[in-house]
Formats: sequence, C-alpha cells, structure tokens
Amino acid sequence: MGYSLSLLTIQSADPDAALSTLNIIRTGQSCIYAREQLTGYALPQGWYLVVANRCDHSFLRPDVLGTLSQGNRIVACSIEERVMFSSAEEWAAGTMAWWVAHSGEHDLTDLKVSGTLPPGFQSMADALVAKQELEGGKAAGVDHYFDIPLNAAKAITGFKHDEVAHGVDYAKFDLLKETTAQRNRQRWWKVWQ
Repeated sequence: MGYSLSLLTIQSADPDAALSTLNIIRTGQSCIYAREQLTGYALPQGWYLVVANRCDHSFLRPDVLGTLSQGNRIVACSIEERVMFSSAEEWAAGTMAWWVAHSGEHDLTDLKVSGTLPPGFQSMADALVAKQELEGGKAAGVDHYFDIPLNAAKAITGFKHDEVAHGVDYAKFDLLKETTAQRNRQRWWKVWQ
C-alpha cells in the first residue's frame, strides 16, 4: 500500500511553542511512528519531527510554513507512495529557501526545483539520476527520482520516512493532538503545481 505522510521538522529552542502555533499539543502518551493520525519526536540533531498520517496536512500550506518559520527553521515533506509523489522544502524567516518535488505516476524522471538548493544536492541528485538510467531510465521498474526530494530533507534533518535513523526509538513517538479543527486543507497534488 505505501506511506501517505506529511512531515514537518522544526528547529526550535522551544518545540512546544512552535507546536502551539499549529494548534498541536503533546498528549504525554507514547505511540509507534506513523501509526496514529499525528505523532512527533525530538530528533537527536535538534529538530522536532511532526508526522501526519496523510500527505496533505494543513501544516504544509505556504501561509502556515511562512508564519511558523518566522522564528524557526522548517523542513517539510509530502509523501504519497501510491502515486510516487514526494516533495521537500525549507523555510526560514518567513520565506521559502528551496523546494523540490517529484511526481512519478506518469513520468519516472519528473523533477521540479526552485530556490537555492542545499549543499550537496546536485551530486546526490546526479547519483540517483545515474542509478535510474542504469536500471532502464523511464522503463525501469523502480523510481529513484522519488528519493531526491526526501534525501535533500534528510541531509538537513537526519530523518527520512522509510529509513532507520540513528538514535530514534520508533516505539516511543509522542502522540500529538490538534486542539482546534484544521481548515482549508490543501490537496497534495496542488502543493507542487
């Protein structure tokens, strides 16, 4: 079936204050990674990770990311494995620094980029493009382009949704709760267009 997730990593001295901006609180209960609607974890690298069990959570909206990034560095990802869609973006001081997205449902080599990409991005992307070509390009039975946005986020935060991260206890994620109804959800396919 595959993952359908929204990931938000927040570099903040006070993650609870950042969460309150999103109308999200920690419940004090533990849970397993990505098994509940909304979970979180303090990553070893100083980031707080929020995981929503759908690819189009409202915290991915540009207005929300812009507001949240006023006092925090933000890296956000949208992942929909059923259609091989992935995106990642970084925000700081209310502005998007970079954005990269892949939509492999119709074109395995689709890649859209914007902004000043993180250091090492081009060599990482080139390696995955070469791997795709080696395995048959557009006719390959695998989609290596899918990992390009997610590896860009991982290079900064140390976390990728489908890999084991050093120092992360996947059975001890924080169970999170939204304190108010979230409105105006943006569909995942609108995020990258």
